[in-house]
Amino acid sequence: MAKITLGGIKILEGRSYVDWYSNQGEESLAGICSRLAAEQINISQVTHIADDGKGHSSTALSTDSINSFTSYLLIKLGAGEMPQLRHDTSILSVFPHDGRPFIMGAILDLMAREDMRPIGIASSPSAMSVVVASEDTKQTIDSIFDVFEFPTYRSPLEWQAAYVGKEEMFRNVVGSYDEQTLKVYAVLEQPDLDLWTLLLNRTELKQMGDALRELDALGTKMPFFVAHWDRPDEVVVSFCFSSSKRRDVMKALQAHVPNAASSVHDAAGIFLHGPHFGDRYRIAGVLAESLQTAGIKPLALSCAVHSISVVLENEDLGRGLQAIKTQFHVPSGKSR
Repeated sequence: MAKITLGGIKILEGRSYVDWYSNQGEESLAGICSRLAAEQINISQVTHIADDGKGHSSTALSTDSINSFTSYLLIKLGAGEMPQLRHDTSILSVFPHDGRPFIMGAILDLMAREDMRPIGIASSPSAMSVVVASEDTKQTIDSIFDVFEFPTYRSPLEWQAAYVGKEEMFRNVVGSYDEQTLKVYAVLEQPDLDLWTLLLNRTELKQMGDALRELDALGTKMPFFVAHWDRPDEVVVSFCFSSSKRRDVMKALQAHVPNAASSVHDAAGIFLHGPHFGDRYRIAGVLAESLQTAGIKPLALSCAVHSISVVLENEDLGRGLQAIKTQFHVPSGKSR
């Protein structure tokens, strides 16, 4: 099978990762992110699913040090189900995906074929990011090169040769300043989306990948995707397609993962582009607080690489945009 050509591959090593459940309707995301911001701790990645299909919200958060997760935070998280804390993980990102479902389909197929055990998946408008245990990083990179090809690097060895010596540069992209108003390059809105949430067994990953490949053949885009491996051998995935494609999505899911518990919700998306999400420690907290103050609870969220993607109730789109613009400065003409 021909390899899929992508533009690049990037890795962040030595990350700490925590995920936790809350009772559905509770909102711990803003409090935790704001606490980390107060301690000037960068968050490498955040994903959130408001309804995991079992009456809970599911949240995952990554930083560059296990010391970021103080006893205060763990006590707060432990008010629900005890959090799972992993002290040595890597975030592997491939880009660009341009919303093409077959990119994620290929990644899921790869995970199933290689019996990989990822920890989570985040998305931005440009990249797909997979969190893995550090001990699995080399195998994951080798496997990625089996499926994807990159114009600059012909093999994992060439990529490694270019990467060695730059680890500290990638690691030390941290916020050293405090803006009164956070600046972004652009804020884009996308109304009339469907947010799908599925509970899958690990054995269904390949079939889920097949469903995404089928949808790609129809020319439809997938602007949002996150996944949490919160339970042994079970994964919750949440993704968006245009509401006009609901019948096509339903048909593909029923054909390939008929036994998966699924739900669909009328939704809209807001996408904040750059600068790099990891540059400034306050971003996730400011976003979550602005929505909370407006009385808006995100249905799902992904803060990864250089973007924030937040999925809201379709009816909350206008209020959500206004809430975000009170805290983020958007250059003129860069919002739609």
